Amino acid sequence: MIRKAERRDFPFVFPILNQIFEEMDMKTIKALPEGQFYELMQKAFYSNHYRYSLNRIWVDTDGQDKAIGLIDMYSYEDQAIIDMSLKPSLAKAHLPQETEVFTDQEALPGEWYIDALAVSPDHWGEGIGSSLLAIAPQVAKKHGYNVISLNVDQDNPRAQRLYEYKGFETVSTMQIGERKYDHMIKRV
Repeated sequence: MIRKAERRDFPFVFPILNQIFEEMDMKTIKALPEGQFYELMQKAFYSNHYRYSLNRIWVDTDGQDKAIGLIDMYSYEDQAIIDMSLKPSLAKAHLPQETEVFTDQEALPGEWYIDALAVSPDHWGEGIGSSLLAIAPQVAKKHGYNVISLNVDQDNPRAQRLYEYKGFETVSTMQIGERKYDHMIKRV
């Protein structure tokens, strides 16, 4: 069942999101001690506006209502605020105030952006990613957008094929962290 994320989901959401963070191989994340990064992401998840806030995440759940996949989305315009809300959590996680985790702008004007789409490895191949991706057009339209976008690592042809199959097309490339990504859009 797909539903909005709730506070109790964090222990299940973090390992799913962390797959993406590890794959991105970002220096800013690698520089943080693991326990502090977990604590920081937990505080951010509970915040109202952070890019990985429970307010921006939908989860697919198993029979025990445990999150096994997620999609995280926001508007281009929200990029201006999504990381500012992390600042108050830095001190609580015992990190310097100038710590920056995510610095790249990933969405383009007029887009409803899919920041993260991930599934627990125990549930790969079950169609969960496709089910989560299917809600993006509805959510985008509800917020007044007719273009959804995402970035896919150029070293991940399997994901690129899935997105192409689902109607996305590559319109540009961009650097995020240390890696190159294809920026893909779909009109809805």
